[in-house]
Amino acid sequence: MRVAGLIIGLIGAIWGMFAGLGGWIVFFSIVGAISAACAMSYPKHAGIIMIVVAVLGWIVGTQGFLWQGILLLVAGILALVGQKELDEK
Repeated sequence: MRVAGLIIGLIGAIWGMFAGLGGWIVFFSIVGAISAACAMSYPKHAGIIMIVVAVLGWIVGTQGFLWQGILLLVAGILALVGQKELDEK
């Protein structure tokens, strides 16, 4: 699940960066990409950050950040599920 969170998070974040919707959206996309890259090492923290970034992107970007936010939200949930897999080992 952590790998899926990494891949989906990077897709959503890169898509948000290149959509060019404004300064805040690009900032949130960069933060999402960094947290997606950390999903393998720190899945709990990365998952929480991706979920927060998705919600903030929806608030600031309204309709322009819809699909990117959905991808970051799913990636954050998958990263949190990946943390539970680590705890079980």
